[in-house]
Amino acid sequence: MTGTAVVLVLIAAVCHASWNLLVRKSGVPEITNWFMAFLGGIISLPFAIFYLLTEAPPAIGWVFIFGTIILHIGYFFTLGKAYKHGDLSVVYPVARGLGLALIPVFGVLILNESVSLQAMAGIFGIFLGVLVVGSSSGAGLRIWLSPRSLLADRGVAFAVATGLLIASYSNWDKRGVEYVEPLLYMFMVQLGGSLGILPILRRTYSNSDFSREIKSGWKIGVFGGVLQFTSYGLVLTAFKLAPVSYVGPFRELAIVFGVLFGALILKESVGRNRIIGASAIGIGALVVALAP
Repeated sequence: MTGTAVVLVLIAAVCHASWNLLVRKSGVPEITNWFMAFLGGIISLPFAIFYLLTEAPPAIGWVFIFGTIILHIGYFFTLGKAYKHGDLSVVYPVARGLGLALIPVFGVLILNESVSLQAMAGIFGIFLGVLVVGSSSGAGLRIWLSPRSLLADRGVAFAVATGLLIASYSNWDKRGVEYVEPLLYMFMVQLGGSLGILPILRRTYSNSDFSREIKSGWKIGVFGGVLQFTSYGLVLTAFKLAPVSYVGPFRELAIVFGVLFGALILKESVGRNRIIGASAIGIGALVVALAP
C-alpha cells in the first residue's frame, strides 16, 4: 500500500470506530444509526451538487450507485439490529472481521487483483484474531462450528450478516468509484441508504420514537454523520490508490479501536480472548499495510 493510502485508511478507522461507539451508546441504536446516515447525506449535499454539475456519472456509474444503495440498506438494518442485541467489543470485530475475510477472496476472483504472500499472512492473522474475539461470546470457538449456537446469539448472528454485506459492498464500490467521484458516491450511499431503510424502521418504531431521538440526540447525530461520511469517503478515495484486497483488511484496524472503546468508555467486560484477538488483528493490519 502507498503511504497516502495507509494514512487515509488509518484516519478512516478511527472515525469508523468512533461513530460505532456513538451508535452503541444510544438507547435506540437503529434510529441513531439511521439519523447519522441521513445527516451525513445532508451535510455532503454541497459536494454532491458540485460533482453532479461538473462530473456527472455516466450511465454505468448510476448502476453502481443504485446497487450500493441496496446493499447499504441491508447493512444499516443488520448493523442496527446487531448493536441492539450485542456488545460493541463483540459485534464490531465479528462484523468487520468476517467482511475482511471475504474481501480479498472477491478481489482476487472477481476483480483479478493479486495478493502478495506477506499480505496473505497479514490477512490470515486478522482473520484468526476475529475468530478469537468472536469466541468471547456464548459457546467460545465452537460458536463458529455450530450454526444453532451462532444464531442463538442474536448480536453475533446479525454481526455475521453485516460482515457478508460489508464484503459485498466493498468489492462493488471498488468498481463504482472508477465511474463516480468518491464524495458524490458517498452522498448517494448515505442519503439513499438512510431513506431506503426508513420504511423498514417505521414498522418497529413510532413517530414519537423518532421525534424523541432526534430532539435529544441531534448533536450526536450531526457528529456521527460527519464521522460516517469522512470514514467511508476516505476509504473510497483509498480504493483509487490501492487494491481493495489490501485496503479492506487494513481498515479493520478499526476493530482494535472498537474493542478499546468498548472497554474504556462503555466499561464492557473485555476478557483475555478479546484482548488476544484484537492484538492479532492489529499486528495483521500492520503486516498488510507494509506489504508490497
